[in-house]
Amino acid sequence: MPETIERLQRQVYGPATIVVVGAGGEGRRAADRERVDWAVSIPSLLNGLEPSVTHLWLVSAGALPRPDALQALVVESERAGAAVAGSKLVRPEDPERLVSVGIATDVFGVPYSGLDPDEIDHGQYDVVRDVAASAGASMLIRRDLACGVGGPDPALAPQAAAIDLCQRARLRGARVVVVPSSEVLFPERATKAEPWREEAGRIRGMLKAYSLLTLLWAIPLAFLIGFLEALVAPFLGRWTLFSWIRAWAWNLLRLPSTIRGRIGARAGKAVGDAELFRFQLRGSAKLKALAEEIGDKLRARLSGEDRLSLLSFGRDLRQPAFIVGASAIVFVLIATRAVWGNGWPVVGFSLPLPESGRAAVGAYAGGWNPAGFGSTSPLLPFIGFAGLVQVALFDSPALTSAVLTVAAFLSGVWGMTRLARTWGIEAVPGMLAGAVLMAGPAARAIAAGTGVSTLLALGVLPWTLRVPLARWPSGWIARLGRIAAAGWVIALLAVLDPPLIVVPAGLLLLWTLLNPREGAVWRAFGVAAAGTGLAIPVLFPWLAAADLEAYLTAGSAYWEPGVVLPWAIMIAVVGILVSAPGLLGELAVWAGLAGVAGAFLARSSDLGLGREIELLGLALVSLGSSLVVAVSLEAVRRVDLVAGWRRLVGGLAALGALAVVVTVALVLIPGRAGLPQDSLSSALGFTAVSEGDPGTSRILLIGPADTLPGTSRQVRGADYRVVSAPLPEMWEARLGEPLLGDDMFEEALEILIDGETRRAGAALAPFGIRWIIVTGETPLEAVFEAQFDLTPLQGANKTSFLVEADDPVRVLTEGGEAWSRDGTGYQGEPAPGERVFVGESASGRWEPGPWVQAGWGNQVAADAGVAYFRPYRSRRTQAVAALGVFAVLALASGWGRRHRP
Repeated sequence: MPETIERLQRQVYGPATIVVVGAGGEGRRAADRERVDWAVSIPSLLNGLEPSVTHLWLVSAGALPRPDALQALVVESERAGAAVAGSKLVRPEDPERLVSVGIATDVFGVPYSGLDPDEIDHGQYDVVRDVAASAGASMLIRRDLACGVGGPDPALAPQAAAIDLCQRARLRGARVVVVPSSEVLFPERATKAEPWREEAGRIRGMLKAYSLLTLLWAIPLAFLIGFLEALVAPFLGRWTLFSWIRAWAWNLLRLPSTIRGRIGARAGKAVGDAELFRFQLRGSAKLKALAEEIGDKLRARLSGEDRLSLLSFGRDLRQPAFIVGASAIVFVLIATRAVWGNGWPVVGFSLPLPESGRAAVGAYAGGWNPAGFGSTSPLLPFIGFAGLVQVALFDSPALTSAVLTVAAFLSGVWGMTRLARTWGIEAVPGMLAGAVLMAGPAARAIAAGTGVSTLLALGVLPWTLRVPLARWPSGWIARLGRIAAAGWVIALLAVLDPPLIVVPAGLLLLWTLLNPREGAVWRAFGVAAAGTGLAIPVLFPWLAAADLEAYLTAGSAYWEPGVVLPWAIMIAVVGILVSAPGLLGELAVWAGLAGVAGAFLARSSDLGLGREIELLGLALVSLGSSLVVAVSLEAVRRVDLVAGWRRLVGGLAALGALAVVVTVALVLIPGRAGLPQDSLSSALGFTAVSEGDPGTSRILLIGPADTLPGTSRQVRGADYRVVSAPLPEMWEARLGEPLLGDDMFEEALEILIDGETRRAGAALAPFGIRWIIVTGETPLEAVFEAQFDLTPLQGANKTSFLVEADDPVRVLTEGGEAWSRDGTGYQGEPAPGERVFVGESASGRWEPGPWVQAGWGNQVAADAGVAYFRPYRSRRTQAVAALGVFAVLALASGWGRRHRP
């Protein structure tokens, strides 16, 4: 600062007074030392200036203006009729190198200098011209304009503050120019603040400057672009997710002050947004920079001095790593293409996400479980996680399922590549192993059993091993960050599929037993165990409220492996043990044991274990087989280390591995990520357009259990399932503990089966049943064919009946008005003084009160036009705490990564 003040005092066109602004006590002490004035802020400075002062020259601490810098600004700005004028910035250590000659921005406020790295000043920019913004290091602004706009926003980072000030000035009709003849020496690094602060400033600047119409499209696009960057940045060696979250959270917390700033910025505007757009770039500067960075990364991996030459590029394209990497991306896109527009197929446990992500989060956090006739049983953590992602993705269920699927596949392939690199296995075997992890025989078995959340968890599984096994950092902050990273990665795995939480520490314990003398291996196990402990709180409130015994023993996903996988893996493991060097042999044994343990668990129904444990076993088989593939193909690459007949055995091991790799092509043709074909949309879709249905009717599905969505119940040995029309959603996949509504419905079915009545419609209408659809061969079909008040529907995809009875809806007022669904609650026309029947299993938590039990259901007041379930406060608190634990672990991980040497 002293040198800056000295340069100001040596100006040819001397300033009337020099004032240090801000910086608290430190700034005041610096002003006293240099014998200049001090002001707490720009507004207070403006209030204390002499009337003769016409301009303010804002100069950043550290800037070194040339003696004629101020004179050039004053003369050229007056000549151009500009109210704001900025200087040309050059490097102090090399004044021929340019730092800034004015700033261009895109509509989102992202700056673009237009300069090449280390660009030399040859006078190519020496002309006064209009710019979107001037660099804040040296900016001349008319006093009257400064009084009108209030000066720079002190809450913003330097660059964002300069852009914001120039935009507010231009809204008032002011001209903003750069004056290249005014030179200021300024270090380039001084213009850079923390990325999240600049991002937060750009968002705040948009909120203050733009019209509401522009904000309606600019803010969502800025959010989406930032989210896209957060997804892509890790592949480029950066981590922007936390900066992105922090920037938006900062703006959310400061929204009231932003609104006040917006009122001031827009109050005296003389022009519209079109004037701002005139000086902005087309498109997104951030996306362009991201594309350039990706291109640079790709070029950096190509060999040859002339990386852009056609000959070199053609030669590099033939490199196996490049081909396999590109093929892996193409494979993922092709293998998941059917999910992009349609979401997950409606079959088994693969059901559409709820229409409202916010409602899904609320239902998980202590709300109502809408499966069947409803219950208070907790929903799985996956529902809450998917709901959060859906809220971030504009509440689109189809987009959310597509993003989750593609992200899981890409993460699985990339994660296996990184995990393989832990042991020196090259990219080609690692990428092929990743393809086997996500689309190999075991993964296809998971998908065929519609284990959607387990399939997504496969994409996280290799990272839960990679993080603990990665090189141990030296600083204690970085080490704490590593443990926190293990915690949030394992927590994400557990949220997607809770039983998998035991896998990382269990597999690393097995690895330590195979390598008992290696301290690094024991440390990795310790990190995984600590991470598992940190991840457990993230499973609340589900973990506290769920019946774990019933969860782990219900259902079946019994695995009947084909011939190829067991023989191919066995040949590969034996071949590696005979032919491969020591570490690869140990890895093969480890992977083989994991696969054997997984195969045992995947066929454990005879031991009383259920679907979830069998899916866990399939996940172990998928991971083990992918590791065997990686080791087998790496052993071939190291063929020079062995000789004679061992080479032949190694070749046989590679053939076994390739046989497994080839099978991943089976997911390409259907493009559903291995999931089975949709079997319910066409059969149930017609219920969405039925006349007279306000959207609260139910469908009774009868048929074999494997043709029904999710879990099912039985009556007299026949399977049935009650779902919401027109299609069941993911939160209905698993039935909760049966309550009064389920018991009374089963009694009604038994009466029909016993032939005590021939009017099934009248018996089922009070339960909201409007349709009965047969999904497969069942003895119940004959029962319903014999009823008087059921109408067979002609032309339906499957045998279907329409209930011919009055008001087969869930929610009905005393005046006979039906209400529609709203998440897990209901809404309709307010009926003052009336009550409304809510066709959900009786629970005293239904509001608004007073609550009265009506048979198997509920009656609440209809005055407000809404009926909702009052969530359990303890569960909601636990859910918020779980999200907080996850956020703390993620932030601590990022903090530790920044302190990694």
